[in-house]
Amino acid sequence: MNRAVCITTWREFKANKVRIIMLTLLFLAPLVVFTMRRCTSPEALNEDLLSHPCMASLFTLLWAAGVIGREVQNGTIALVLARPISIATYVYSKWFAVAFAASLCAVEAVFCEHIISAVNSPALLWQTEFLTNSVERVLLCFGTAAFLILLSSLVSGLKDLALLAGFGFIFMTLATVGSMVHHLCAAANFDAELARGLAKSVEHIFVGIIYPYIPLSVFFSGDLFAVGSLISYSTLITCSLALAIKVLTRKEFSYAAD
Repeated sequence: MNRAVCITTWREFKANKVRIIMLTLLFLAPLVVFTMRRCTSPEALNEDLLSHPCMASLFTLLWAAGVIGREVQNGTIALVLARPISIATYVYSKWFAVAFAASLCAVEAVFCEHIISAVNSPALLWQTEFLTNSVERVLLCFGTAAFLILLSSLVSGLKDLALLAGFGFIFMTLATVGSMVHHLCAAANFDAELARGLAKSVEHIFVGIIYPYIPLSVFFSGDLFAVGSLISYSTLITCSLALAIKVLTRKEFSYAAD
């Protein structure tokens, strides 16, 4: 990792007031919701009331949007790579900077939620759900950050958001087509289970890329499903970063904006 690249990434985010406002709203929204639930629902006092780890994906998206594309568009990436730093180190540093910052925000958010839960029910303070939720968020941040780094390396500016939207649209389309094929096969007395299995396989691949979530409760239970999740998680990070390095290696950078 390159310390200067990481610090520069964090400073660029700090200088963007729009992102700071969005980060603040994303941080406060769950706290407001759960605080209101505790004030209005007496039966909720014995629940930990933590938001789902998927919130970490939103923090990661906020930090990662255009993290490489902006430097490509502004021409600053040519200045960075002119120094004694390899493209691989640059990609790894960007990935770590995004994932670490998003993880920090996600863990701070769930910590505040946990404290609010423990105010009225002190026994909840020592519940392990808080630690499990935090670790799941950190893993989700590092997995999601790798894929977003790949998208940002493909285009300039904030066009990676359009790629992400397109990726999601393809996923929704394939899921719909798979469901239609399953129903058609069932109506025509074909092997509907085979069609359904293929559709589910495609769906799991897309979900594993967009949402690399590892449920720790299932993982520690020794379920084989958890092993598959861990393998797909590791594969996603490795392939995404390797492809990002390859893409940037083949690009020619200029000092002018696109």
